[in-house]
Parts: sequence; structure tokens; C-alpha cells
Amino acid sequence: MLSRTAALRPILSQTSIASRRCLSVSSRLNQAVGTPPAAAVTVKKSSGGFRGGIIGFLIGSSLAFATSFTYLRNEWKVRDDILMEDFASLRATCQRVEARFRLLEDQLAKAPKK
Repeated sequence: MLSRTAALRPILSQTSIASRRCLSVSSRLNQAVGTPPAAAVTVKKSSGGFRGGIIGFLIGSSLAFATSFTYLRNEWKVRDDILMEDFASLRATCQRVEARFRLLEDQLAKAPKK
């Protein structure tokens, strides 16, 4: 029995080595697996997210600028209208005061001197 196991030992060791070999090491299997054809490989652009982020930022900041500009322009127009109304009322008040002074001067000129 001892001689029988001694005779089978080299066979068992060769099969254990063969079972441990990787598939890519075998020349036939390596050629069978091979590389896919070049047309099937797609190359992804890695800058798509970055480009989308920049475009999104520019669109967002442009919209924010346009909104704030419109709001400020409307506020400026309202304030300008209020200021123009104040100037018009000031002009009317000055004209009334000037007319009253003229009236007083005319009355003083017509009054008899003592």
C-alpha cells in the first residue's frame, strides 16, 4: 500500500498544480478570452459633470443678476417718481410764495406814504 501511494503522489501533485493555474495563463484560454474589438469600447468624457456644473452656475448667476437688476430698476423708478413729485410740489410752493411777495410789494407800493 505504501508503494501504491508513493507511485500516485507525482500524479496528484501535477493535477493540483494544474487546478491552481489561472485561466489567463493558459495560452489557448488567453486567446479565447482576448480583448474586445475597438468598436465596442466606448470612451466616456470625464469633463461632462464639470462642464454641466459650470454651465449651471453661469445660468443661475445670470438669472440671479437679471432678477436683482429688474428689482433694483423698479425700486429706482419708484423712488425717482416720488422725488420728481416732491420737486414739482416744491416748485409749486415756491411759485405761490413768490406770488404772495409780489402781491405784498404791490400793496406796499400803492399804500400812501406817511
